[in-house]
Amino acid sequence: MSNTITSFDELFEAAVDPDGIISSFISGHLMVEFMLVKVIEISSPKLLDFAEDLNHFRLVKLANGLGLITDSQADVLLKINKVRNKFAHNVTFRPTVNEMKQLFIIAKQNFSDMTDGLEQGLGELEGKAKIEECESYIFSDLFIQIAYDLHEIYQDHGGDIVEFKNNE
Repeated sequence: MSNTITSFDELFEAAVDPDGIISSFISGHLMVEFMLVKVIEISSPKLLDFAEDLNHFRLVKLANGLGLITDSQADVLLKINKVRNKFAHNVTFRPTVNEMKQLFIIAKQNFSDMTDGLEQGLGELEGKAKIEECESYIFSDLFIQIAYDLHEIYQDHGGDIVEFKNNE
């Protein structure tokens, strides 16, 4: 917990005030986690119950150990998870512009940028001094691009392009 909060009013504002980066980051993290479970389910159905009980770190490790995602993709997802954990355990946490740039850069190096969301996110971060100066849509784009790749892996293992079901 942060020591920068000096009153209940400050705590209330930090916890209740709508913040695009927090909601985008948490929702995106959940989307990636959902897709990892689906990728594991389609490739190794007997591991579904096990995968559903794993935390994000272990879920990424399992997907990587099964050869479903590369080591470098797993590294990106684990770095994103570290940022998510900071949000979850520090009500006043906000990443720096540089921290977000680094996430976008390594994501762009290891995942497809199907709709140029990662490139646009990097452009939006450019020249900003504080993360609050950025348009909040870019944080969703980080996760959408990753989800596209996970969805492709899902399809490559027999998953339907639209429905979450086996095509075989």
